[in-house]
Amino acid sequence: MTKRTAISLPDDLYRQIERARKRAGKDRSGWLQEAAIEYLKKRSKEEEIEAYFRGYERSPLTDDELSFLRWNEEHFGDTLDEAPKPPARKRR
Repeated sequence: MTKRTAISLPDDLYRQIERARKRAGKDRSGWLQEAAIEYLKKRSKEEEIEAYFRGYERSPLTDDELSFLRWNEEHFGDTLDEAPKPPARKRR
C-alpha cells in the first residue's frame, strides 16, 4: 500500500531534483522514494556509529587496552615487514 502526499520544495531544490531524476530516467515518485531510502540508510549507519562511540564514552578503554593499541600503532608495521620470504629457487 502506498500513501500520497504533497510537499513544498524551494524552487532551486525542485530544479535540482528534476534534473537528477531525468538523468536517471526515473519518475518523480520513484526517484524521491529512492532518495529517501538512501538517506534513511545513511542516517541509520551514522546513528550506529554515534552509539558505538557513546559506548566508549560510557565505558572507556582500560589501561591494558590502551597499552595494546599504542603497541599496535608502533609495531604492527614491523610485523608485516618481518614476514618470511620464500626460499630462493635453486638453478639446476
